[in-house]
Amino acid sequence: MSIECQIILNKNPNLKRFLHENPRYYKLLNRDPNYIHELENNMKEKYKLTLPDKIDKFKNKLDMLNTFIDILN
Repeated sequence: MSIECQIILNKNPNLKRFLHENPRYYKLLNRDPNYIHELENNMKEKYKLTLPDKIDKFKNKLDMLNTFIDILN
């Protein structure tokens, strides 16, 4: 694996964990170091770290807060 890939993995613990959970990506990274960006996108989708997921999570929290306020009134 290239040094650049290792540096990126060490900076991002979620990406490193994702790689440990899915060892088949080691082979792909060894063959093509540019695959790290696709790997990062896969990790974000699996761990729900994409922008739509974050917005949905925030919306759910607001709905829950609104429900608590309605109950208190």
